Amino acid sequence: MVGDYYEQRGEAVRWTFSWRRELFQWEEDLVVRLRDMLEPVVFSLEEYCWSWKPDPEGVFSVKSSYNLLVGELWSGEELDDAMAVVFDQLWDSPAPSKVIAFSWQLLYDRIPTRKNLKVRGLLGVDMPWECVGSVESAIHLFLHCPSAMVVWYDIFRWLGVVIVIPPSLSLLFEIMRGVTRIWRAGNNAIFANGSFTPKAIVDDIKVLSWKWCLARTKISPCMFYEWTWDPGECFLQ
Repeated sequence: MVGDYYEQRGEAVRWTFSWRRELFQWEEDLVVRLRDMLEPVVFSLEEYCWSWKPDPEGVFSVKSSYNLLVGELWSGEELDDAMAVVFDQLWDSPAPSKVIAFSWQLLYDRIPTRKNLKVRGLLGVDMPWECVGSVESAIHLFLHCPSAMVVWYDIFRWLGVVIVIPPSLSLLFEIMRGVTRIWRAGNNAIFANGSFTPKAIVDDIKVLSWKWCLARTKISPCMFYEWTWDPGECFLQ
């Protein structure tokens, strides 16, 4: 118990620790640091509880944790308007947390693409790469790779939208389920002798997005065939 090592006489506070063996010199230094840390601690008769420092009210939340991590990873460069909007709205998405976390890594270019692995000196195995003459960067892998472009065009055709593939990932922020499926399919093709089949990925995206909308949004439930036929109509119900 804390009270076994804490003694207060008037306004004077004294910590009395008992050790099971003699301390080494470097451990004595740690004890001095510990006493310095404990010196400002004031005990009272009130009930103690945990407090989360990044939040003004001391309550833990995903948003405060996210803001803390963004502050730690911020490189000092100002975000452009498009990226600022993306990071402000990222955790409001109905996507599962692991998909949001992956998207967060992707937007910060923290996923293990060939380009990033080469920069860190970790690309030691000559693995096959489908796009000859292209560097496997995040933008190429998820936007401009021919196989990925087929996925995006099929998805937007399903949504009834005509697009030109944009130059940045932030402009495709709301289609996070697409990037995760592309990433898994690419890894499967390289490491598990699988195949990168755009049609199968598109079908998988339709199933996932339907499940997410049923579980995490407030739209009226619709049948899967309705979702695959016209997803926009499901949102209008």
